[in-house]
Amino acid sequence: MKMFTIEAYGGQQSTDGPIAHFTVHAESIDEAINLVRLDALGRRFAHFVVMEESPEFEGDMAETISVSEGPYERTP
Repeated sequence: MKMFTIEAYGGQQSTDGPIAHFTVHAESIDEAINLVRLDALGRRFAHFVVMEESPEFEGDMAETISVSEGPYERTP
């Protein structure tokens, strides 16, 4: 498993609009984005960008760890 931070933005017809970010445990980027698309909040968005990807670690199952609205803020 890896941990992915994904920024979701725009609506079905545009790239501007609301922004949310998701932290997800998954085996791959594709699996992580699919989990975001299935989330109630994630269904509002059409564009997804992986902001961070962790190294491999032991994990039991693919799941969404956290969800918040607003842009992803990196900490130095």
